[in-house]
Amino acid sequence: MKIQRKLNQLSYLGKGALNAYSQVFFSDNPWFAVLLVSATFIVPASGLAGLAGVLISLLLAIWLGYDKALISKGILSYNVLLVTLPLGLYFKFGYVLILTILFASILTFFLTVALRGWMMRYRLPFLSWPFLIGLWVVLLAVRQFSGLELSDQMVYDWNHLYSMGGEPLVVGYKWISNLSIPPAIVTYLTSLGAVFFQYSVLGGLLVAIGLLIASRISFLLSLVGFFSAYLFYAIIGLDLNALNYTYIGFNFILMAIAVGGFFLVPSAASFAWVVILVPLVTFITVSMEGLLGVFQLSVSALPFNLIVPLFLFVLQFRLRTPRLLREVYVQHNSPEKNLYAVTNYQERLSRKTNLLFQLPFRGQWTVSQGHNGKETHKDDWRHAWDFIKTDNQDKSYRDSGFKLTDYLCYGKPVLSAGYGVVEHLVDGIRDNLPGDANTRQNWGNTIIIRHDYGLFSKYAHLKTGSIKVRIGEYVAAGQEIAMAGSSGRSPEPHLHFQFQATPYIDSGTLDFPFAYYILKEGTSREFRSFDRPGLRQNISNPEVNQLLANAFHLIPGQKITAICKSATEEKQVEWHVETDIYNQSSLTDPSTHDRAWYVNDGQVFYFTHYEGSRSNPLYFFFVAAFRIPLIFEPGITINDSIPLFISARPWMRWFQDWIAPFKIFLKTRYLLNYMEIDQDLDPEWVRLNSTIVHELSGDQLDKITVRMEIPRDGLIALEFEDGKGTRKLTLTER
Repeated sequence: MKIQRKLNQLSYLGKGALNAYSQVFFSDNPWFAVLLVSATFIVPASGLAGLAGVLISLLLAIWLGYDKALISKGILSYNVLLVTLPLGLYFKFGYVLILTILFASILTFFLTVALRGWMMRYRLPFLSWPFLIGLWVVLLAVRQFSGLELSDQMVYDWNHLYSMGGEPLVVGYKWISNLSIPPAIVTYLTSLGAVFFQYSVLGGLLVAIGLLIASRISFLLSLVGFFSAYLFYAIIGLDLNALNYTYIGFNFILMAIAVGGFFLVPSAASFAWVVILVPLVTFITVSMEGLLGVFQLSVSALPFNLIVPLFLFVLQFRLRTPRLLREVYVQHNSPEKNLYAVTNYQERLSRKTNLLFQLPFRGQWTVSQGHNGKETHKDDWRHAWDFIKTDNQDKSYRDSGFKLTDYLCYGKPVLSAGYGVVEHLVDGIRDNLPGDANTRQNWGNTIIIRHDYGLFSKYAHLKTGSIKVRIGEYVAAGQEIAMAGSSGRSPEPHLHFQFQATPYIDSGTLDFPFAYYILKEGTSREFRSFDRPGLRQNISNPEVNQLLANAFHLIPGQKITAICKSATEEKQVEWHVETDIYNQSSLTDPSTHDRAWYVNDGQVFYFTHYEGSRSNPLYFFFVAAFRIPLIFEPGITINDSIPLFISARPWMRWFQDWIAPFKIFLKTRYLLNYMEIDQDLDPEWVRLNSTIVHELSGDQLDKITVRMEIPRDGLIALEFEDGKGTRKLTLTER
């Protein structure tokens, strides 16, 4: 156990060390990090100093008791890296340099923690402010250190290259240096290398390759940011060589990646704002060069650190968020993942609400007046519904319709739409005869239920004497609270229903959806999620199938055995059901740490995210059961889409990434059909089919068909067919 604990500690330390490098470019890609580490060791003393700073910051974070997850992300270490890299470059090795690196690392770590905490209060990133302040303080201080000598590291590059890789590395470096590369490209590459104080084409080339591996969008943004600046310098008459000999071009590159793809969802608008912000970065750069030159300090990353938080702060005060200029709220450390995740969320979960409300009746009813109705649902009361019952001929009454009892909805139970407390009620107002209306007591008999702070539901025109609850009483979702009537301004029996923000009988309406309902149009039926029924639509509540509900009721701590068989192999793995401190549930393979996050709200089971290998049986279950409403409704097809960064083929996604901010041509569709049940009342098994379709510009590339059988004993059997073979997956509780 002790050995395993030590290995785990080394694992997250190693991850934290690598991420300290890639976090400079807002990434957590390990291959990118390896290339960045290599770039810093072009001058070995600089690379060693930077690595020492990273290790000091990691050990300090552990010693002070910081969260392991935070340490492993490298967030507390990348500024320390940036401060210590130039110390190894500028000064000769010795005990004074070692002490300087040690205490500069501690100072920068403290600045990182303090500035991170302070700027988080304003929802702003601290970026590399700790590096700027730390480096300026250290450089001003070491001028007085007589024991610290300047180094000649930058003078004898070839000697250092020879010591690292011998003659082949020197020859390769000379070959790259002698290439006929356009000056603009040379400046771009040296600007990239300058981020890590490696002022060479080779250093920049390593960074560029790593950036391309990690993110096509980031690479594209780096080009847009830098060459927009190059063009702007030429237009306004600034010295283009300034970008080269001062190495400040990286400000435009980092600003472009931060604004265009990391803090904002990549889009045509975010790219446009990168171009717009280039002149602002230029103003800061040119003006600060003169000011800081008095103290013999470099502008360094100051323009980037001023403009990015300033722009993000301005965006916080918007009254509306344009579709193409959205902030990233769940960070995936990749512009592509940010874009694909937000696009998928907008498509499938953007209308989701925390509180789930059902229709306030049993069986099928019809919307006689919906939102923005012609009769009474106008202005402040426009977000309301009137519900009636109709027959096969779309009539709301039988016989002559002269009596209240002729109307199909009269006297039918009215149900609470959700859990809550009765806030207000009115009773004792008589029902009108058909055709009459009581305009003095407009709402008639009414119940108002409080569900949350600022969220109430109102049920009006109820049958006199039918109210079954009292003020202050707690009610459950689906509980019968009254009967439909025709009291108040109601020329014929119906149920008026609305959501509202205040508890008063005359309160205006609130636009809020019903969680789930079945929509019937002719012979077709559709499962609707977080939507608002429209005029003349026939709707009903979905009925939960208990067999499906039991099968997908996963309990934290539960262990599931999964057996996956193909024509060539059989694999058995164990999954654990876990719930974290944020109440997010997941299925986890402890042997690989692959994880699939899911939600079960009692009516629908669906997955939200997956991290891990696509060859893991857990991934097969993830795509097969991506979204399963816990009902059995033959003829209904459930449609959904799986995020591209999880489901698309890597090589196809690589091409998609280049134009993803402007056009997404790949799509992974998910379809679920309810096939067969042995009996309705007490079923022994249910059969479902799901289909995963990969599409290119709407055309099908291939598909995977999954047949699921869910018996009462809980042994879920899945059979996958993808045109290349069959794979079977069996799940059972251990």
